Amino acid sequence: MCDLKELWKKVERLQEIMNEAIRNKGVNSPDAIRAIQELRNKMQEYNNLVHR
Repeated sequence: MCDLKELWKKVERLQEIMNEAIRNKGVNSPDAIRAIQELRNKMQEYNNLVHR
């Protein structure tokens, strides 16, 4: 299991990836949708750890 700081760094990186995909390919592109889903999943993982 990741510690919270490491997990948050992954969240921040996924945000960067998502923003880049949206900027370059549009919000409805498959790459952007995939990045949004990955970010959502990682945020859920983070929230689950914080609120246990």
